Amino acid sequence: MKMVTVHNNNHAVSLRTKSIELFDRLLRRDGGLLILLTLLAMPLLFSQFLLSDNGSNRALTESPAMMNVAEVNSHINMTALLESNPVDNIRPYDLDDLLRVIPYYDHAMALLIYDPIDDRFFAYYSTNHRWKRGCEELTVSIKMIVYILRRLFPQRFTPTSPEFAMVISAGDVPGVRVTSCVKKKDYPCSPLDLPPILHFGHVFQLPLFPSMIAMPSSKHLKCFNYWTRFGSVCEEFQPIRPGNPHGFVFGANVDLAWEYLVPQVIWRGEDHQVFQSIVSKLIPRGVTGSDAMDVLRDHIDELIPQYKGVVYTADAEREARETQSGKLPWANIKFSNHAKDSQMYLQFRQAGIPVTREYMDNKDLAKFRYQIDLGGGNSAGTLEKLAMPGALFHHATATKEYYFNRMKPYEHYIPIAPDLSDLWKKYIWAESESPGTAKKISEEGTKLAASFGTPEGFESIFEEYMRTPLLRVMEAYEPSMYKPWRTIVSDHVEGSSMKPIVRCTASGPYDCQNIVGKKFFQELRVDEDLIEEDQY
Repeated sequence: MKMVTVHNNNHAVSLRTKSIELFDRLLRRDGGLLILLTLLAMPLLFSQFLLSDNGSNRALTESPAMMNVAEVNSHINMTALLESNPVDNIRPYDLDDLLRVIPYYDHAMALLIYDPIDDRFFAYYSTNHRWKRGCEELTVSIKMIVYILRRLFPQRFTPTSPEFAMVISAGDVPGVRVTSCVKKKDYPCSPLDLPPILHFGHVFQLPLFPSMIAMPSSKHLKCFNYWTRFGSVCEEFQPIRPGNPHGFVFGANVDLAWEYLVPQVIWRGEDHQVFQSIVSKLIPRGVTGSDAMDVLRDHIDELIPQYKGVVYTADAEREARETQSGKLPWANIKFSNHAKDSQMYLQFRQAGIPVTREYMDNKDLAKFRYQIDLGGGNSAGTLEKLAMPGALFHHATATKEYYFNRMKPYEHYIPIAPDLSDLWKKYIWAESESPGTAKKISEEGTKLAASFGTPEGFESIFEEYMRTPLLRVMEAYEPSMYKPWRTIVSDHVEGSSMKPIVRCTASGPYDCQNIVGKKFFQELRVDEDLIEEDQY
């Protein structure tokens, strides 16, 4: 078993750890030298244990429940960690290392293994993990990424190739266990030697899990899949036009000029659990209208950004009515009132709280001068808003997408604080104080979004966010030479809970089959209406 040692007696502990790791690797890869190595290593190992095992310097096992990550990582240069790219810091790893990742997750994480004997990929899921809303994103990502792997690296995945394995996860936020470290953002929350984790979706802004690599969510991943298959850009990244209703809405394509855009901050989307679990608890029964809005204002710091925007909009509308200036309210941030979710807002409509307005598609949203990306269901994404002719008020959150490193503040977007405390000031700056600068920012943001839709631009994007991370991960993996991968998984204390859920030949797109039936997932599924939604 590998050990992680607290760095108090640096020399003794470092030498001891290196000795153990060397012995471990030689044992696993050169079993014929076992007796000789044991005789040579025993004196050194024994002396180092005497030096270091004095109570305070005891080796810690790899169990996260026992590991003091902050102490183990106490030597880290935090500035360098913040600035580092996890793709550049991938270390050699093996299957045992991957199994160490399992306890850090609560849901939506899988072990993806290529078996050369079967010439197929297998996805394993832990029965100790939950199956929550959004886990479907994981299975969709698996079915697309195995096809990309097979097409990009055909010589690596053949019956004569060695095994390959990696950890992938997916979702709007990583499905990690919400420990005190994650809540306090007291990074890092995992050892630096944890193997790479390819997360398809938003990852943490801060390096809570330094080995986690941001990958495209399934919505964008299908465009990477399309490029792999056809060598051309998907329609979703190209301009909207007849026959392509889901493309980007560029001002030039829909005849919208900056000067004629509606001077409001616009957002539409849907809320789900948080609406009922937080807001409804704040408003006492029988409190309606302006009194209900007063309650929300008094608790503004407890509201999520979408609801803060709703309160700001209500105040802006009230001010416009009272002043009768003829000017539009500066904010137009509300939930969409349409389709099946309309019943969720019934209690608030009855209370006279103006939280909903008409649904808007991207062509409707593009008519406004200031976009804000507050997330939420059925809302336009950040990249879609960048493409629009208005300027993007980019809301800083705890998570980021894979391409955010290409976005620069005051070049491609206007940054907005996480609590929206500067939204009004930034609006005044853009609309009244520096409209020329705001227009220039809008134009640069549109150019950045447009680069996704050209062959030259997307080729660069594909190289940076798909081919390079996959290649680095593949090169870092060290296949087992001393026993079959299935034995390693089943014998490991964490691996024993892993069950195969999907197998893929990947000879074509989505060439996968489910191994388990609905009963498996039903047993892992939780009633999310009865639990409090995790907050990061």
